[in-house]
Amino acid sequence: MGDFDRIFDPQYATVDLFTNRMAEKAAFAGSVVHHGERIAEGAAVLANVARHHVLTFYGIGGIGKTELSRRLECWILGELSESNEWGAPPHLHRPVRSVRIDFHGSSTVHTVDIVLRLRAALADAGGRYPAFDVGLAAWWALAHPGATLPDLRSSSGFDVRGQINDTLSEVLNEVGASFGVGPLTVRTGRLVIDAVRARRIRTKALHGCGPLASIVEQARLNPSPYVAASLAGLLSWDYERLSDEQKPLLVAFADAAEYVQGGDRGQERLFNRIVHLTPGILWVVTSRRALDWDSISLTTQLPAVGPAIWPGLGLGMREEPCQHLVGDLSDADVERFLQAASGAGGNPSLSSEVRDRIRQGAHGLPLYLDLSLAIARAAGGVELDPHAFGGPLPQLVARVFADLPAQEHKIARTASLVARFDSDMLAKATDGLLGDALRFCEKALVSYDGHPMFPYRLHDAVREAIINEPPSIPGAWAPGDRRDRAAALAEVLRTRHKDCLDSVEQRLEIIEIAARLCADHDLAIPWLLETTLDLPGIEQTAGRLPPPSDDTWIGLVASFLNAWRGRTVRQRVAYLAEYTGNSLPTDIRRSAQRWLAYSLRSLNDYSTALEIFRELLAEDPDSQLIRYQTALTLRSLGRYPELREHMETYPVTGEGRDLRLLAELAFDRAEFQQAIAGPAARASYLRSLGKHRLALENDRTVLWRKALIGQASIADCDAIAEEGDRYGMPFTYRSALAARLLCLPASDPRVAETQAELASFIEDSGGAAGWREFTAGLVQALRRVDHAAVAEIRGRWTAAYRPWTPEDQLIDRICIFAGHSPVLTVPGFEGGLNGDEIDRRWQAVIAALTHPDAGASA
Repeated sequence: MGDFDRIFDPQYATVDLFTNRMAEKAAFAGSVVHHGERIAEGAAVLANVARHHVLTFYGIGGIGKTELSRRLECWILGELSESNEWGAPPHLHRPVRSVRIDFHGSSTVHTVDIVLRLRAALADAGGRYPAFDVGLAAWWALAHPGATLPDLRSSSGFDVRGQINDTLSEVLNEVGASFGVGPLTVRTGRLVIDAVRARRIRTKALHGCGPLASIVEQARLNPSPYVAASLAGLLSWDYERLSDEQKPLLVAFADAAEYVQGGDRGQERLFNRIVHLTPGILWVVTSRRALDWDSISLTTQLPAVGPAIWPGLGLGMREEPCQHLVGDLSDADVERFLQAASGAGGNPSLSSEVRDRIRQGAHGLPLYLDLSLAIARAAGGVELDPHAFGGPLPQLVARVFADLPAQEHKIARTASLVARFDSDMLAKATDGLLGDALRFCEKALVSYDGHPMFPYRLHDAVREAIINEPPSIPGAWAPGDRRDRAAALAEVLRTRHKDCLDSVEQRLEIIEIAARLCADHDLAIPWLLETTLDLPGIEQTAGRLPPPSDDTWIGLVASFLNAWRGRTVRQRVAYLAEYTGNSLPTDIRRSAQRWLAYSLRSLNDYSTALEIFRELLAEDPDSQLIRYQTALTLRSLGRYPELREHMETYPVTGEGRDLRLLAELAFDRAEFQQAIAGPAARASYLRSLGKHRLALENDRTVLWRKALIGQASIADCDAIAEEGDRYGMPFTYRSALAARLLCLPASDPRVAETQAELASFIEDSGGAAGWREFTAGLVQALRRVDHAAVAEIRGRWTAAYRPWTPEDQLIDRICIFAGHSPVLTVPGFEGGLNGDEIDRRWQAVIAALTHPDAGASA
């Protein structure tokens, strides 16, 4: 456990089938009452080491845990009819709220979604949660730059997002900044972080919240899902400071927790963190397995473990809340249910012999009863044969399956291949009718849970029975059949993915299902590799994949993406250098090598990057992408004769790449008309293809070059800065601020403001000054005729100097113009201009740029 794990420690300075579960209802009622008492006594707080707020119902699949969880929620909210067998819920002298977290079909804990739903469930006009709102803003702005917070509303319709925005406006107004109602950008996050770090927030409600500073600092360094999970502690901090009459009792129902338990504990670690940091919330967890968080053997895997923290999780404990094994229904419960179902709700009359056989075969399993009734309903009014009932569960599933219309068999087998689905997905993957898929989704085999994209699923026991159909069943699939259908599902998901390119969350949902298909059926899906690298926040995307493995294609992709998990650029280079030395599928290896080269270039190791690109080009000489990247790297090394030979041997075409390369050479010769026209044309073309991120990178180049020759305005710079901030592109943002300095006259007071903002941004992002900042600083110093400042900046540049680049060459030219001796040797240029003429061109550009009156104020 590290320091960040301990920031909330007080010692750290900081099946639609209901069954009569009377025992479980009593355990829940006792837990609710006990938890309400602890809230009133001030005991359910972060400062108390021991946690007594987790009630667990665990047991085998098919015993009705999900329906039990749903009915408990309806009961405590008073939503059951007055005639229900459980009676009225206990009177708690405070409002009761609930939130449902369903892990069915997903092995990922979506931490920010969970904490936002907890925040919405607690919200009303009287209670404020400023620490959480400020911490959330810092994390969200850096993890999802340019994305607006989702529309959050409490169960009563209260506008939670509006309340969060109000809090941010108040806090930022205190420090002289403004905040609207649009997206949270990196700039917003940095303003919040600056305000918290400098202790400039005067809001009384935030005084004394030491963990807030730790969380925003950690968000600055790495806005990971674990930091988002830690926001739950800020929610508790705010909740504890409400008056007693303002505190609702919130019950969080976490269903199917087995999906995130065990394994490498990576996802369970996030769930453990959230639950541990919310002692004021009663958690009702349903799972196939008990929680083992009281075990000290998990110290290195989970942030909060041991009997001192979780005294109620020891198996055999009796004081509520604790853990309960949910057993089979009693014979009396089964008989009572069957008698009630007989002749009601669309069911035919069940004779005593039929009921006896169902009861004997069910062994108290609610899913078995539900499927038995489905068989009875399918009889279509014919007298029921008792011998059609009472077989084992797999046989029962097979019987229900056999009763489906023939056209739905393929649909059902296809549905068993994925954890979640919708009707359109099944219809397209089976080349069937949408009507057939819709009718299948209404069958007893299928559950509906309201997931926004894929709202249907098969019960795990049903999936397993269909997948394990014996070959004796007509039409049963062999492994190769399932693999072929999995590939068809993957193709449907690819099309769906193309239709939602503007939604990161929807793309992540699709990635998760497609990745599981890859793992289960040993598929390799090229588009899946591409999209995982295209999405912002590669670490977030990696969390949607199965665990890293050397056994499957997707397991190797997951290993590749591990390079982004909590690593700096230098650490990523070391990881990828080792990773690419392994035996890998060609597509994964080439992608990893390409990203290794990109990372090396960001560290100015262009020579090693060139070696990698040349290896890749030798393998695939027709790759326009690698031809282009090789050419760019040669240009950045100043190896112009080799660049000319390369372009003659490997012509670069498509997406305006040729124009961009010619523009780079024109810039090096100080021919600005062509140097600007090339990236401008490429940006326009890329934008027409929907490649907005790459288009913006070209817009950035256009802006910088226009600023160098006095053709850019302050408005141009601010527009690019806003876009770079919105999409989380730090170098675009820095370039726009540096270009802004080139546009401002030396006497403009905005020079100091822009320089401070640029320096603060570099510090907050853990970076260092580069060619943008050195160039802009030299220009402003020369405009002020401040030779000492020029010498100081030149000294910092030479100390930080790396191998020759065109950008460094411009810095050297500016220093030479100021009277200093040259540092760099200018490479030989191609294109019919001799060195003297190029020097004269650059001298004229620099003279105009550094003139005391240079700059535009518009």
